[in-house]
Amino acid sequence: MHYTNLISRIFEKLSHFAFCPKIQFLINKAYVKLFKIDLEEFDTLQSYPTLDALFTRSLVKMRSFDKNQNVLISPCDGVVMESGVCKNNMAMQIKGKNYGLRDFIHQDLDEHYCFVNFYLSPRDYHRFHAPINLEVKKIELIEGMLLPVNERSLLKNENLFNKNKRVVLECQDDFGNAFYYVAIGALNVGKIQINVESEIVNLKMNKIYEYKKPIKIKKGEEIGCFHMGSTIVILSKNWEYDLKPREKVFFGQQIAKYKE
Repeated sequence: MHYTNLISRIFEKLSHFAFCPKIQFLINKAYVKLFKIDLEEFDTLQSYPTLDALFTRSLVKMRSFDKNQNVLISPCDGVVMESGVCKNNMAMQIKGKNYGLRDFIHQDLDEHYCFVNFYLSPRDYHRFHAPINLEVKKIELIEGMLLPVNERSLLKNENLFNKNKRVVLECQDDFGNAFYYVAIGALNVGKIQINVESEIVNLKMNKIYEYKKPIKIKKGEEIGCFHMGSTIVILSKNWEYDLKPREKVFFGQQIAKYKE
């Protein structure tokens, strides 16, 4: 077992432990202060019985967003680490560091596809949503390492996205195009929760789920969550993005329009 996986397992146990309410409140308060978390859209500190509950906090009120099918919204809160066009079946994890899509999602993509990488820091909202109406045809859990996915680690490690644990959702959008939605694990993210397949969160092995009748997920609907911060990558066809590297985005924000 790689040491980062071991650290993540230890941290997972600690984060799920419910201390007495007074101690837990102080732990939650320290975490919020350390990472400068804004709880305006969330419940009170006292309502989270564990640190994991605070990590995976849900919005008290659903955010509004453009429901037009020609508009694609951000699937999460985070920072855009990179975005661009897939070339030679490659995408970019960060400037100067490319990785192969065949190893990443077990598919080949042409240059009509674009990629966007969203980094979720410890301060971010850790649930992720559908950026457009999707029909899920296949879900693949790929076991792997739990290396950090922050900027320093992305610059240091070759093919990091292909090494780390991840869940790949192979979907179709409203326009009939294949749409890939990938949740990547990282240090302290031993669990990735996918709502339509509840067992994934506890699995420690590769597994594929295929659906004869695709699972429909509406735009804005919650897909799952990370039990700590990590990365979401979307790979899409015929969408024109308006994003800049290191730009902060929020779930529900318009990030692309469909190219007719």
